[in-house]
Amino acid sequence: MGTSREQIQSEIDTNLEYFLRQLPKLMKTHRGQYALMRKGEVVGFFASAAGAREEGMKKFADELFSVQKVVDVQADMGFFSHAVHLG
Repeated sequence: MGTSREQIQSEIDTNLEYFLRQLPKLMKTHRGQYALMRKGEVVGFFASAAGAREEGMKKFADELFSVQKVVDVQADMGFFSHAVHLG
């Protein structure tokens, strides 16, 4: 059985809540980078959204993760601002 929409939405919500709380700290050390997120934690920073997504696909068999750009204004990154599940 694949990942449900509820699981995907929960992953998105959990990651975004954590990201927004941590954003002031992240801006000091990772401004302009892309945070790969899983279960409400940052698991890595990358120079590009594609790099973060590629690592997420390698690490997480269920393909549940999200990517957020560390910027001081909330940016709509389309596809990458949501948990990814391609299965």
